[in-house]
Amino acid sequence: MTTRTRLPGYAPLGLTTNAAELGLTETTVRSELGSAVARSRRTSPSPRATIFLHGAAGSWTTWTPLLETAGSLGITVHNPVLLDLPGWGDGSLTASGEHVAIEAVCSLVKDCAEELGFTEWDIVGHSMGGFIALHLASLWPQNVMSVGVVSATGGSVISSVEHPIRNFRALPGFILLWQGMRLLAPLGKAGTAFVRALRAVGLLRFMVTPLFRHPLSIDASVVDALATELRPRPFTLAAEIARGYDADARWAMIECPVRAVKGDDDVFSTAADLAQLGRALPDSVRTIIADCGHFAAVERPDEVLVALGY
Repeated sequence: MTTRTRLPGYAPLGLTTNAAELGLTETTVRSELGSAVARSRRTSPSPRATIFLHGAAGSWTTWTPLLETAGSLGITVHNPVLLDLPGWGDGSLTASGEHVAIEAVCSLVKDCAEELGFTEWDIVGHSMGGFIALHLASLWPQNVMSVGVVSATGGSVISSVEHPIRNFRALPGFILLWQGMRLLAPLGKAGTAFVRALRAVGLLRFMVTPLFRHPLSIDASVVDALATELRPRPFTLAAEIARGYDADARWAMIECPVRAVKGDDDVFSTAADLAQLGRALPDSVRTIIADCGHFAAVERPDEVLVALGY
C-alpha cells in the first residue's frame, strides 16, 4: 500500500464517483460512433451550459475536484454537463476501424447538449478534451460562447503522432505511453485487463508518476480511475485524431473568448503549445500554473478556476 503524502494546497480532493452526491442526473445519447453519457445539473432555466470534456484515459470524474472546489468557494458553475465520451467511462465505442473522425465526436457532443435543451455552450476540456473543445468552437461559433482548456492537446502531440522518432525528445512520456497502448490495442479485453493488473500489483502508480508533479500526494481514487480508463484501443484512436490536423488554420477560425492553462511540469503539453495557440488566437488568455503536472484540475483546482476566469 502506498501512503499518500499530503502537501498544503496540492491535490486536495480525490475523485467523486457518485453523481447523485453532486446533484447530477444521467442521460445517454447514441450515435453511429457509440454513446456518450452526460451527468448534468440544472442551476437555471438558461439555454446556456458549461460542458466539461475529459481527456484520453479520463471520464466525467476528472472534473469532480474542480466542481467541489468551486462549490466550497461559493462559485457557481452554470448548468454543468460532464460527459463520458465514447470509449471512456460509461460511454460505448461501437465504431470499427482504426480511425475516428473528430467531427463525429463533436457531433455527438452537440447532440448531447441539445438533448438536454442547451443551445449555448461554455466548453471546458482537458488534454484531448481540450483539443475537441477548440474544434467545436471552430465548427459552431453560433453555439460556443467560450472555451477553457487545461493542458490541451496541441502541436507537440500532433508532431509526435506524425513523426514519433523525430520528435521523441519533445514528448517522450506521451510517445512511450501511446506506443504501449498501440501494442496492447489488438489484444482487446486482454489488453485492458493487463493494464488493470498493473494497478493490482502496484506498478501503475509508478508508471503514471510523470503525469503528476507530486505523484505520492495524489489520492488513490485518481490512480484507480486511470487504471480503469487507460483503455488501449480508445487511447490509440484518440491519438490518431490528431494526425494531420492543421491546428493553426482551424484555431484561427475561433470567434469566442479562449482561456488556456497548463502545469509547468506537464509532460503532455508544452510551453510551445501555448505559444502556438497564442499565435492563432492573440486575444486568448494563457496561464502556466507553477508546481503542477498534466492534471491541473486535480492538482491545483483553485488556481485552474482563477485561470479559467471564475
